[in-house]
Amino acid sequence: MAKKKLGELLLEAGILNDNQLEYALKVQEEKGGKLGQVLIELGLVSEKLITDLVSQQRNFVRIHLDVNELDPNIVSLVPKDICQKYRLIPYKIENNMLVVAMDDPMNYFAIEMAEFASSYRIEPAIVEPSKIDEALLHISDAQEILPTQVEDKYEKVVGKAAERGAPPKEAKGSIIKFVNMLLVKGIEFEASDLHIEADAQYSHIRYRINGVLHEKFRVPNNYHENVISRLKVMAKLDISQHDVPQTGGFRLEHKGENYTMRIETIPTVRGENAAIRYSGKGINIASLDKLGLSRSELGIIAENIFKPGGLIIVCGPTGSGKTTTLYAILRRINTPEKKIITLEDPVEEFLPLINQIQIDENKGLTFSSALRAVLRMDPDVIFIGEIRDQETAQIALRAAYTGHLVLTTLHTRNTFESITRLIDLGIEPFMLSNTINLIISQRLVRTLCAHCKIQTEVEGVLLYHPRGCEKCKGTGYIGRTGVFELLPGSFITRDVLLPTPSLDKMLERARAARIETLWKKAMKKVLAGETSMHEVVRVIPKMPGDE
Repeated sequence: MAKKKLGELLLEAGILNDNQLEYALKVQEEKGGKLGQVLIELGLVSEKLITDLVSQQRNFVRIHLDVNELDPNIVSLVPKDICQKYRLIPYKIENNMLVVAMDDPMNYFAIEMAEFASSYRIEPAIVEPSKIDEALLHISDAQEILPTQVEDKYEKVVGKAAERGAPPKEAKGSIIKFVNMLLVKGIEFEASDLHIEADAQYSHIRYRINGVLHEKFRVPNNYHENVISRLKVMAKLDISQHDVPQTGGFRLEHKGENYTMRIETIPTVRGENAAIRYSGKGINIASLDKLGLSRSELGIIAENIFKPGGLIIVCGPTGSGKTTTLYAILRRINTPEKKIITLEDPVEEFLPLINQIQIDENKGLTFSSALRAVLRMDPDVIFIGEIRDQETAQIALRAAYTGHLVLTTLHTRNTFESITRLIDLGIEPFMLSNTINLIISQRLVRTLCAHCKIQTEVEGVLLYHPRGCEKCKGTGYIGRTGVFELLPGSFITRDVLLPTPSLDKMLERARAARIETLWKKAMKKVLAGETSMHEVVRVIPKMPGDE
């Protein structure tokens, strides 16, 4: 019995009607390609549905690929260039066969190449094309390197912090050069973070570039402890402590530019791991009109940052650009007539005319204790790096209520949750309605490469997708832009707050007030060709009612 065609299966399931299928076949005839991909691009079916149906139609094994569960030892059985060229991901070994995830399991030449490269018999399995795209970004192209192989040009110590005590004997010479190279490479890669993590065999060096982690180097695991020790010496951390998290920092100079490096260490079963945040040059050049804000959003922010008092909150997860936005606001309002004091952990960039205080909880200088002292210094504007506890929240709200402009951050998913978070910290609802000027929630999405992005028409709407070229190093993206959700203080009324603010009630009121969520703001950037739908799905959280 002949197998049914994909179009027939879709008609039988009531997913498509005759007119839709006829239109899709016409588009396929004009543009070429597979019917399933044409249907996805037209927005008539989902990628998952097509993959499920093709699996059923062709009797392919169907797998649900999670990049976080990929085994690097399995993935490495096929070279990365073959995986990229033929769009396949080694998934697991089962019954002495290598199961390979593919979006086109009928590509028999690709299967033969995978067999030749891995020396295994191949069992092809089908998975969504977007899952292949995501996994290919995570396949390591790391260079295996020994510290003794690092060039002498990295011998000069780049950290500007005065070192306390001598580094371990093993940390001299090649380890110093190696650590210097890792730090400088992060600047050259335009990375936001550097991660150094150990497993049983290697110390993995990964950089976060445009919001995505890329493994660039790996060294044998026996060097890992010396690398971490060298970084701890540079950051003035206790090198004798290995079983407690530590936080520190140091300054770096490279080609005339200054960078502030914040380091966090954490003990794991394989040893101490480190995460290092880069800041400096990128923050220096950031201004409000360069962050991705629309003209109307810039107007709302300008209206609120020049008020004589009140609270402005920027919220979002780590790495969403909160500090960059607040530094841009500080530069915008910084004049000789205003006294501005900041409480930061750490101070990420030195700003002229501004009194910046480095929080040091080990010495008893916490946000709350420093804030009490700052209020006696007669400031006009106070910047609090983060509201972490009830005491800091209460002092900050009182300061905003009594005529100070207070800028701060909260780790919440959206603007609405910032309201409930402050109430959970013991803030009375009437204080919120009388003090909050503006709440900003934000995320960073990658910007499509203008040189290679491709256009597709879906039901009369033009959408853009990444392709990859030399300019964007094959990723399809260059740089990132912000997506912002703005909730004015005028929204936070007694009716919203009492008796208890619920997310559903706040979203209903927001829709009535034409306040757009992060998702809707992101959709505008998709339609404008600034970013892709795939990138928005990856980064932006959906709220009830978002389409």
